[in-house]
Amino acid sequence: MLNTIIKKEILEAIKSFRFLIAVLLCLILIPLGMYVNLREYQQRQSDYQEAVRLYQQRSNGNIKMDFPAEGYRPPSVLSIFSVGLEYFLPNKVITSRSGVFHLSNDQGINNPQSLLFGKVDLLFNVSFVISLLALIFTFNLIAGEKEDGTLRIVMANPIPRWKILFGKIIGNYVVLLIPFLIAILLSLVMVSLSGVVSFFSSIILPAFLVILVVTLLFILAMFNLGILISTLTHRSITAMVALLFVWTIFVLSLPRMSPMIAEIIFPVKSPQVLDLEKSLVRENYEKELDKKRRELYDKLMNEIGMGGKGIHVPPSTDEERAAYAKYDEAKKPLEEEYEQKINSEIRKLEEDYTNRRNTQQALATNLSRLSPVSSYAYVTSGISATGILEMNNMLDQGKNFQDEVKENIYDKFILKSYGGTTGGTATMEDYAKGFDPHKAAVPYFQYRATSLGDALKEEWFDILLLILFNIFFFVASYGSFLRYDVR
Repeated sequence: MLNTIIKKEILEAIKSFRFLIAVLLCLILIPLGMYVNLREYQQRQSDYQEAVRLYQQRSNGNIKMDFPAEGYRPPSVLSIFSVGLEYFLPNKVITSRSGVFHLSNDQGINNPQSLLFGKVDLLFNVSFVISLLALIFTFNLIAGEKEDGTLRIVMANPIPRWKILFGKIIGNYVVLLIPFLIAILLSLVMVSLSGVVSFFSSIILPAFLVILVVTLLFILAMFNLGILISTLTHRSITAMVALLFVWTIFVLSLPRMSPMIAEIIFPVKSPQVLDLEKSLVRENYEKELDKKRRELYDKLMNEIGMGGKGIHVPPSTDEERAAYAKYDEAKKPLEEEYEQKINSEIRKLEEDYTNRRNTQQALATNLSRLSPVSSYAYVTSGISATGILEMNNMLDQGKNFQDEVKENIYDKFILKSYGGTTGGTATMEDYAKGFDPHKAAVPYFQYRATSLGDALKEEWFDILLLILFNIFFFVASYGSFLRYDVR
């Protein structure tokens, strides 16, 4: 009997006007969106390669003490499925001798309208278009049949009510998947034939299969939600109004309102304020260090009988060289002490900011998870390396790049300063043994996007939520249908 119900639903759905609408929307929007995103990825990849080439060409042989090393993040190849935050994520890290690095986005806006209205990618098509189609396919399956009188005839047969619900969901689900999967297949053929990316690579194919499974799970959740709406109403027009209300809340309102609510409840300072605080910490400690160095200089010069003499840089006599060498050796513990203080204070500021930012993000994320659309967006963008995970990943790798440049470039430049508390200051630049700034290699930022395994470790809860949404919606609709008056 279950097979009969499924076949009946399939035939009725295929004959309906909504199936034609689904075919047109899927076959137009999904391949078109994939093609546009593929071409935009190709352009971003070309821009990335040109930026790296120009940076290396500009920097080779020009490394100085305050050299601002730059690292570029390549565009995510998986952005052809979900653009996500790709255009807003920082694509460059800039280091500094002070220890404060900056993340920036210099991609520019070639088409402001596309950013204003959003990109039509797989995530958009499924979250907005397919989710609405899923509700349209199911909202009147119970209420509509009651109005037509056919539900009473079906219920006259000895069929368990769960089979009726299950058959209606599966039948219409299969019908909607037909144009959806055909559109996906056409898109993948186009991607493979384009030569821009290799679809069967170890990066794209596994990620796409996971995205496809999660997508099918999300669409099924929306079908279960639609059947729930239908069991809670007794007229098609009421079901349609309820459908629009629920779709607006789940798709348009809740995911966008959650970050706003989190910012009000738990405000966090901006990254620019954090950078300013770190700069002030370093500046204050360096002033204090400079004062103590001058006092140490006066003390040592007086001890060896050179107090009050002028400063000659570079030293011209053996006596001066010996005195300056003694001073250089004596100030090392002092400089190491203050470097530790600076690093400790900056680390505290970064940890406090990170903890507060993570708390705010967790609050916004958990609020938005009341909608299955949010869970689907988190998983899809996370796997595509265009989501919130990539922001944190870029920040972590920016810190590592700053440390790498410090070790290989900044620490190789030795700035020696000489001066007491009453006189001026003379500086002399020196290099670490074996270091030649004219031959030093330009630091290269080897960015590693979030892997599929790491993304699944972070997003497993959202996948579980999609499963729970399916169970909850179906159980709720079954409980409502058990009390449903078919007369």
